[in-house]
Amino acid sequence: MLPKHSNPTKKRFDRKTENSFWAYAPYNFIPLPDKLVTVTELPDQDSYTNNTGYIKCTMKTESPLYVRCPMTPSFFNKYGDKKFYELSDDIKNERAQFFYYDHVDLPIIPGSTLRGMIRSLVEIVGYGKIQWVTDKKLVYRAVGDSSSLGVSYRNKLLGNNQQNNKNQKYFFEYPSSNVRGGYLKKDGSHWSIQPAREIYGETFVHIEYSVAQAVKCDKHYPNQDYTSKDIIEVYIRPPKERTVPQRSSRDLALNLAVVQNKSDIRQISEGKQDGFEKAIIVRSGHMGGRTEKHMHCAIYEPDTKAKPILIPNHIWSLYSDDRDIPRGISSRPLCKDGDPLFYLVDDKEELVFLGPTMMFRLPYDESVIHFVPEKLRDKDKIDISEAIFGYESKNSHKTSCAGRVFFTDAKLESLFEDIWLTENQKTITPKILASPKPTTFQHYLVQDESHDPDQKVNLAHYATPSPDGTVIRGHKMYWHKGEVKLENIKELDRNIEKSPTQYTKIKPIKSGVTFSFRIYFENLRDFELGALLWVLTLPGEKGKEYRHSLGMGKPFGMGTIKIEPELYECKRDERYQKLFEGDSWYEAVHKVSKESKNKLIKTFENHMLDQIGEEKDQLNEVDRIKILLYMMEWKGPSTDLTRYLQIHPINEYKERPVLPDPFNISPP
Repeated sequence: MLPKHSNPTKKRFDRKTENSFWAYAPYNFIPLPDKLVTVTELPDQDSYTNNTGYIKCTMKTESPLYVRCPMTPSFFNKYGDKKFYELSDDIKNERAQFFYYDHVDLPIIPGSTLRGMIRSLVEIVGYGKIQWVTDKKLVYRAVGDSSSLGVSYRNKLLGNNQQNNKNQKYFFEYPSSNVRGGYLKKDGSHWSIQPAREIYGETFVHIEYSVAQAVKCDKHYPNQDYTSKDIIEVYIRPPKERTVPQRSSRDLALNLAVVQNKSDIRQISEGKQDGFEKAIIVRSGHMGGRTEKHMHCAIYEPDTKAKPILIPNHIWSLYSDDRDIPRGISSRPLCKDGDPLFYLVDDKEELVFLGPTMMFRLPYDESVIHFVPEKLRDKDKIDISEAIFGYESKNSHKTSCAGRVFFTDAKLESLFEDIWLTENQKTITPKILASPKPTTFQHYLVQDESHDPDQKVNLAHYATPSPDGTVIRGHKMYWHKGEVKLENIKELDRNIEKSPTQYTKIKPIKSGVTFSFRIYFENLRDFELGALLWVLTLPGEKGKEYRHSLGMGKPFGMGTIKIEPELYECKRDERYQKLFEGDSWYEAVHKVSKESKNKLIKTFENHMLDQIGEEKDQLNEVDRIKILLYMMEWKGPSTDLTRYLQIHPINEYKERPVLPDPFNISPP
């Protein structure tokens, strides 16, 4: 059995503001299956003894819907490398168009989008493999984090908390001897690190703000952009040993090499004196608060005799990808030959990672895919979704197989109705959507009994052993939010004026607009066709309604749709007995009765119940499927329970409250 999630029983408390709060999110998770349901044999591609036909689907929008139109090759060549805020208003409006082919006023929903939505549901209800998970490591920073992750982070950069003669609660080397200073170096198509000179056992030292003012070096505030003025050449008198500054607190002491006197620093224009060495002050973002930052770091000049340290491609790729993610507080990018930097090596002197500040962002020990049990990602096994939709063989012993379902684009039922959310087909600027943050491990990882969700220091994170310690929470889905109005989506002008570079534009379709599409299928077995019908009809509890989700803006409640499917089956033996029907070809297509359709759904349910060993009458009685249906229930829970956590005026993320399972999002 996989670890099972435990729900928090009490609020998190913020000591700074003396406020208490629970965890909320516009999303939640369908748990991983304990068992993978596989298909041992596939029908022959040239044998048609099973079900062939199509499912005619009528789709009605229940909340505003938006699917962005991709750029044409010529448009991409002109504007693809530009940020959205760099475009002219006309080009921004062009980028905001809803998906279309022939005419901008005739929006469509591409079949690939519909296919992806249906396939993901078949993967869930069919107890399929968990394979669409990144194999890259996440990168994080947890300097003052009091959770278990913060302990792990500080152990890497500062070493273990040490005993000391003053009995201070925390005593660290600042930093550990494995953290060093150096310079970025371009070697042809590769990057490397040129180590800094080592003087008295240090490659860099700290300089008090008050001392640095002697060379006209002031603080760098977080709202400032980084320029060449943040890199300042100086001469310093190297400290001969580490000391504990007098301003250390009763609970915390740092043992470090620090320049504490103005007489020990000189401007580069003053020239070098005996006992002084060249160094480069690296200004980084000043942080205020109870433990206000009060020092810069200064890296000694490059050691030309030292062998450069090659930065492996996977490390450089991981750093550069993380570097380019926009965040609220900017950091100095490492991208040019000669950029000063800090780096961490392991006990074997192998490079671990690098960054622009001493306490830089680090990759977790394992990638996210490591937290999916191997039995749920076996490449040699075939699950129901692969059997229906097909698969491509990559690094496995199985051969590729074509899918047996084909989705048409969804087109408007009426070409003359008013379909747009805004008058005169205007685009709108939506509120900023938070990008997915898997580093929020208290939401994305299972916190079981051994990782008490009420104790921040015990939480499982991406350095916790898996699968025994923790696994990912499962399939992420967004809650429906009932009626969604324009004001729920559109940003206020005054907020746009504050951060104009952070926004995009969209052109949504309003609620109540009807589309239609078809799903053609060939040679599907009864339980496979039943699986498709199950995820289209969503047979849950009597008296309750369920909806699908599609497109962008799901955290706002956008993209809710209602699908009504009708099944048509082609009788192949009839088709070849008759050629024409009136002026058309005879296709031998017949509408399938509701009773026959329900029988196919029941065949799928019985197949699944048998495979997973559940003695239930219906699939909707299985706990995991109950969760799926609950998350698809219309109109969803109270929007107060499905909001994002706040950063202002209180940073609710800081205390890492654990997200409960879908049935327990309402506080006890």
